[in-house]
This record gives sequence, C-alpha cells and structure tokens, in this order.
Amino acid sequence: MNSPPRILTLTTDLGTADGYVGAMKGRILSITQDVAIHDISHEIPPQDVWRGAWCLRRAGPRFPPGTVHLAVVDPDVGSMRSGVVIETEHYLLVGPDNGLLSLAARDDGIRRVVEISEESEGWRKTASFDGATLFAPVAGFLVAGMPLDDIGPDAEDLVEWPEEEAAVEGSVIEGSIVLFDRFGNAITNIPASALQDRRIERIFLRASREAYFCTHYAQLAGNSRIGALINSDDRLELALYGKSLQAKLELRTGEPVRVLLRPA
Repeated sequence: MNSPPRILTLTTDLGTADGYVGAMKGRILSITQDVAIHDISHEIPPQDVWRGAWCLRRAGPRFPPGTVHLAVVDPDVGSMRSGVVIETEHYLLVGPDNGLLSLAARDDGIRRVVEISEESEGWRKTASFDGATLFAPVAGFLVAGMPLDDIGPDAEDLVEWPEEEAAVEGSVIEGSIVLFDRFGNAITNIPASALQDRRIERIFLRASREAYFCTHYAQLAGNSRIGALINSDDRLELALYGKSLQAKLELRTGEPVRVLLRPA
C-alpha cells in the first residue's frame, strides 16, 4: 500500500488576490507532487508577525506529527534577517527568523534550529518575496526528504516573542489582553491552569468593568454583560454576545484583567 502524501501547511499575510500564495504552491509542487498542501490562513493582517505567530500556535498542533508548517509574515524581507527551519518534537517549521515560528515551536518543544543557507541550487534570497524563492522551495525539499544538514548550519540563536505570563498570588490572578480575534473577542494570557480548579469569585476588566464567568457564548444572549469563558486555546477570553467587545470598549492589547478566586 502506498503511504499517504506528506502534509504541508501555509500561513501567510499575503491574501489570495495577487498570486503570491499560488506562486509558493507552484514552487512546492515543482519539487514534489507527493504532498498535501493545506491553508491555515492567508488573512493575517499585513506584516502582523504577532498575529501570525498566534495563528500558527493555534492551528499547528492540530495537524498530524511529521507535518511541515511553512509560515511567511515577513516585514523585513530583503534585509539581513535569517530564514530558519525549526525541528520540534512533532513538526518542522519553516519561515523567517522574526518570532513568527517561535510560539508554536516553543509549545511543541524545540529540538533543533537550522539557519537556511541564503543560496543553493534549489533556492535563493530576493529583495521582496522570499516566500516563493527561499521558503517554499526549502519546505518542498524537506517534504521530499532532504535532511536538515543539507539546508544549512545550526543556528546560534532564535528570535522569540517574549510572553508576559499572568501573575498568580493567593486568590488573585493579574493578567492582560494579548490578542483580539476577528469577532472582537479578547484573548488573555491567563491560562485555564491558573484557575487551579477553584471557583471564580469575580473578574474585572480595566479594574472597573466586571465580567461574568460563563461556559459558552449563548449564556450572554439577551443582555449586554461582558462574558468570560475558557476558550479552545485553554485561555480566559472576554466577549460580548453577537458584538465586538474590542470595538464596543475601544480596547487595546495590554489592557489589565484581574480574576479573584474563592479562597481555597
């Protein structure tokens, strides 16, 4: 029985109107057709590396072990920034060394980081679109079985996004908003594990606005209360039913969120 094609994913800020994504797919397929290409997203806001990193972190772990994740959100294309391949416990991640890959890589456990040689017989750096000339061919060759040693030397370091963790002291958790999704829901840096299976007493946004803990969005229907729930990322999320909390309160990332737990 033939083995199934290897899986490769794409995450970019390139949209689908200009042919950039098509050029990347074409380059990959010119190297190997024994590949199943899946789009995670091409709607990352232009040059928003943080959003791209979160998108890859959210979707990447849902794919089978052995998947090659190719991500391109690259505002510094053409500069001295490096391209990297990160080998984690279950995946290979390919893209610019600007923090884009770091959240997903760190979550899965980094085993090795290789700096992509700037030019070889199969790829090269360019001034404006390394997605098609550098990263796509490297990903294609990896899918086709090229060993990491042929991609380039081991990297001396890796650009990583710093993440401020929520502070837990007694029955108080001090966190903040780190991201908004397209619905305007506010995702915080408070993980479900911080709750320690204890009941939530009160939740405050901006110190004065109170949110009410719920198990799903529909519990907020028919009122204007701010809801708080544990989302599919296992993070505390704040939301309004059918409306954008971000727009309603003109929220920004970094806004403080405080959770008061019932004493143990």
